[in-house]
Amino acid sequence: MAIYNNLQIVDILITFGECGKNAAETARVLNERYPDQHRHSARSILRIISRARQFGTLQVRKNRQRSHYYHVNLNQELHGTDFQNRTNFCVWACHMVEKNLQFFHTVCFSDEVTFKSNGCVNWHNMHYWSRENPHWMRQIDNQRVWSINVWCGILNGHIIGPHFFDGILNGAIYYNFLENHLSLLLEDVDLHTRGQMWFQQDGAPAHSIRALQILLNQKYPHRWIGRNGSVAWPPRSPDLTPLDYFLWGYVKSIMYSEPPTTRDNMIVRITEALENISSEVLRRVDHLTHRIHLCRRVQGQNFEHLL
Repeated sequence: MAIYNNLQIVDILITFGECGKNAAETARVLNERYPDQHRHSARSILRIISRARQFGTLQVRKNRQRSHYYHVNLNQELHGTDFQNRTNFCVWACHMVEKNLQFFHTVCFSDEVTFKSNGCVNWHNMHYWSRENPHWMRQIDNQRVWSINVWCGILNGHIIGPHFFDGILNGAIYYNFLENHLSLLLEDVDLHTRGQMWFQQDGAPAHSIRALQILLNQKYPHRWIGRNGSVAWPPRSPDLTPLDYFLWGYVKSIMYSEPPTTRDNMIVRITEALENISSEVLRRVDHLTHRIHLCRRVQGQNFEHLL
């Protein structure tokens, strides 16, 4: 197998992107560009790309200490009354599931997220191993960054939405959405499901205005989960809602596979990504029951490392 130094591998990765991620074309271009180097092949290019994707490293690092490869989970920091609040919620949720095994399929889990034009940068993949500092820079255009706020829901294995907000999301804009737009997004949901539906939202600032709580009490009497709701949503608990622990990461991995070109292009790609998620994939909400039991078992502490 050919041995490449770090600079050669970086050049291969850049050329791979320039060639539309076509390994055969990448090999051809590199062979023409560097005729004095050893010959590249599509197979060798794909091997390098696979290694970079799988391990986040450019070179094979020998495991002389017989160590193991581990993945680090990033968890929301918990403190104060968070543990008791999470435990209380999980005790309630377990009780509801005991009464109705399909309870979580009657809950419309909801959340908002911001998509930015400069995307998600995986800084781990920006690391470079060398005996000398090459003093490289990667330019990021922060002067023309634009963003889109998106609301989405998951109900019984189906996507509700998306709904795109203009401007910065605040209480008034969110209130208008719940009062005038949410019912339209739920039109395709059967009447029986809508009649017994619970509504869940987290404790974001836009969700905390008094008028909003009154509106939710009218629309979903004794059937909404959130700050000051029928059931209190525990703060700092993204690990307990499928939009945070699954959906947004899934959509962003598709959305940012290529940089968005315009705001309209981003909206189209977000919508297409959501439309192409199968009901089977969305049934991962079923995993929530397991998460609830784990969270209760560890008394509200972080538990995702136990999954």
